[in-house]
Amino acid sequence: MYAVHRLLWDIRRKPDVRDAYLADPDAVLDAYGVGGELRQWMKDLDFKSLYESGVNPYLLYFCAIQLQVDRAHYYAQIRGETGR
Repeated sequence: MYAVHRLLWDIRRKPDVRDAYLADPDAVLDAYGVGGELRQWMKDLDFKSLYESGVNPYLLYFCAIQLQVDRAHYYAQIRGETGR
């Protein structure tokens, strides 16, 4: 879980990490040591699953903004109104 939190923080605070993630999520997930379900949810931008697994909602929200996820879509996903 720490690896995901660190990645979300860095996506928010470091444009180079955000850009690298958008270009090649697998390479960044490898570099941060994110595996298993958390890895797949990050690749899918499955914020609901990440939230339900205990990922910090503050970090999730601001990461979504940095990844240019529409806010209405983000909230609908968290509420379970839409898929990815």
